[in-house]
Amino acid sequence: MQAANGQNFKTEIIMNKTAKVYLIQFFCFAILFLTLRSIIVYFEWLSGYWIPIVSGVITIFLAPQFKIFKIDGKETVFVAWIFSKTGKPVRWL
Repeated sequence: MQAANGQNFKTEIIMNKTAKVYLIQFFCFAILFLTLRSIIVYFEWLSGYWIPIVSGVITIFLAPQFKIFKIDGKETVFVAWIFSKTGKPVRWL
């Protein structure tokens, strides 16, 4: 009967770090992709299917990469960029 009242159920929806990292990486990719695509369209450098292809390839190289490593039994998120030589830990995630 107590289960029917909801007293024994503590339901919290918590995203694990892997899901958060995938979402952050997707949003970074999407923002860079749309920015590059709009710049290419605005200056009319390319036309047709070349616009998304070129902006996608450039975005793949420019987008930051987030990786999860287990250090001392704790999951730590690192970000690597083309502009940095080593990965840097992300403390806000």
